[in-house]
Amino acid sequence: MPAAVPPELDVALRGALEETGAVGATVRQLASRIDHRREWVERALASLSLRGDVLRIGRGLYVLRAFEHLSDRVDFVDPAAYVERFSRENGISLGEYAGPITFRANEALPIHRWWPYVQGYSAEFVRGIVSTAGLPHGAAILDPFAGSGTTLVEARRAGARALGTELLAPAVLAARVKTRFELNASALRDTARQVLARARRRAVGPLPFLRETRRQFDPVALEDLTRLRDALPAAGTPVGDALRLAFGRILIPSSRLHRSPCLGYDRRRRGPEGSPFERFLAATEAMAEDLGQLELERPRWGPASRVVEGDARDVRWPAGSVALAITSPPYVNGMDYVMNYKVDLAWLGYARSYADLAALRRAEVACDNLPRSETAAYLGVSGSGDPWLDEILSRIRENVARKRSYRRDDVHAVVRRYFADLAAALVRVRDALAPDGRFVLVVGDSLLAGAYVPGDLLTARLGATVGLEIVSVEVARARRSGQRRSFVLRESVVTLRRPRSGGAHAKR
Repeated sequence: MPAAVPPELDVALRGALEETGAVGATVRQLASRIDHRREWVERALASLSLRGDVLRIGRGLYVLRAFEHLSDRVDFVDPAAYVERFSRENGISLGEYAGPITFRANEALPIHRWWPYVQGYSAEFVRGIVSTAGLPHGAAILDPFAGSGTTLVEARRAGARALGTELLAPAVLAARVKTRFELNASALRDTARQVLARARRRAVGPLPFLRETRRQFDPVALEDLTRLRDALPAAGTPVGDALRLAFGRILIPSSRLHRSPCLGYDRRRRGPEGSPFERFLAATEAMAEDLGQLELERPRWGPASRVVEGDARDVRWPAGSVALAITSPPYVNGMDYVMNYKVDLAWLGYARSYADLAALRRAEVACDNLPRSETAAYLGVSGSGDPWLDEILSRIRENVARKRSYRRDDVHAVVRRYFADLAAALVRVRDALAPDGRFVLVVGDSLLAGAYVPGDLLTARLGATVGLEIVSVEVARARRSGQRRSFVLRESVVTLRRPRSGGAHAKR
């Protein structure tokens, strides 16, 4: 029979959880904070949980019952307060967007299924926005965070010239291949069979630099993947790029990993079904079939697309050349895309070392894994350009300081850097838009260190700050916070417009 938990440990834990407040703490953090053995802390927390005094929330965090509902806390500013403030200060009330929006609907659609990009939005969403815009044939549609090309595919299918900027090289490959509607299906099939024949004759090739590669793949599948990779045609030709995309498409399904949405090990999967060779042939056959269907739409195709591999903060498009922009930027303190697509980056040769991954991470829009050297200039909590953001940054820093042990003590600087990055990208789109041109963004809000961050409303206000007019903010769906599963977040469609002349200014 286990020994009883000492009463003084209960008292110490209650005190520690009182100090961490709404942010909560993990077992490890609590053990370190009260200088006690982890197994005893776990036992004491279990006892307190049974009595209903302590609750476990998202990501293994524990809080006192008094911090169960953030909205009950006098120091918590909830979503409703920001919505009311936004209506009062910016003159816009939140509406509702009724259509489908998540990328998951794309997974079985022709063309879009060629390289699933789980962070995107649906093709139907893009079709609705483009149809409503009523643009003439050949008008330019821009996606500054193009991802795998959902916007670009639907823009070209609708008769527009598709333009995109994307930093992640595998996604650039996907966007370029998926919008190359002229690709010859017969040549693709023939070359795919030639690649397979060469792969079967090849010796096992070298592994990518990723240290965990052998753990990520079954040994036989791993050998076949190296043979297949080394048999691929050189990059830079339409068919060669398409086959490289097909190879990238089968990497995760051929592994012990999953991406839903973050890269991790799939403990439910007993092993990949089918060999990499079989998967590759099936992927190329699906591409060829889709090209056949797409050929029926040829009279409606827009001009050839252009996808630039680069930073949305830096890439300039001709002034006034874009009729409509549609995108979904990374969310505040959200996913590390370099980590999530490191397997693709390594196997396709876009990254050859961890130094390459680190350099790419420094260049992406600020996320939780941003190196500290990149946040040093953003440690202040005032002067961000938006009083809302200054207040939120201060609140985040205070909550982290109260907790004393957090995944990083500069998380407020990451948030400030994120909005600075986003502002720079908004300026590039503003400059490219024609007068009356609209910019439609899918943006979510966040809960960080016990502080609510209305990402959609802050993005709209940021747009107004750089000279765009806020047209609307429409809530598309409810989401759940990874920090607190009980806390309801939202994803919204923010629509901005470039005025005919002069600038637009947010109502303060």
